[in-house]
Amino acid sequence: MAPLEKAELAQVADILARAFRDNALNRAAIASDDPKRRTSSNRYGMLALLPVAHGLGCVLTAKSGRILSGALVSSPPDCFPLPEAAWWPRLRCLIGQGWRVAQRWGDAYDALLALRPIEPHWYLATLGVDPLQQRRGVGAALLEAWLIGVDRSGLSAYLETDGASNVAFYQRAGFQVANEIEVLGVAVWCMSRPARTSAAAS
Repeated sequence: MAPLEKAELAQVADILARAFRDNALNRAAIASDDPKRRTSSNRYGMLALLPVAHGLGCVLTAKSGRILSGALVSSPPDCFPLPEAAWWPRLRCLIGQGWRVAQRWGDAYDALLALRPIEPHWYLATLGVDPLQQRRGVGAALLEAWLIGVDRSGLSAYLETDGASNVAFYQRAGFQVANEIEVLGVAVWCMSRPARTSAAAS
């Protein structure tokens, strides 16, 4: 596991775009049955998010040999929520996704933001693995590496997932379901992980 390097931004955007192509919430927001359309739309979103997260947040990458296989994007407590991207990535994203898609993503963001904890916490925004590298422990390794830093801070962690199968995955790492809501007609589980004491974290 390693921090994201600036030269890897486009490659990581591609990986995350493919990783989330078929997720229920992505299908609802993008509203297209065309996998290529959903991948392209996701990529525009990631190209807007990643430079901001690289500068102010925490982005970890995983590699299989020399090939990037997955990435985790999070916001530290003092940078939550992350600020908007610069005007050009935002405009490029709007043009690439289309107004209606951007509006649906905005509605989803607002609905989820209202449920997030008010106390300082680490927010896991995205954890994705290249479809060709999934089910090989890459996601678990990224999550474990990230949680080491979270536990050192002595703070809690929080995330949302639209995959029912992901709930058990995150529960094994100590997350608990805090809320279950419907966003754009899709079930979303909001999960929190209590702060670990210094003894438990060591």
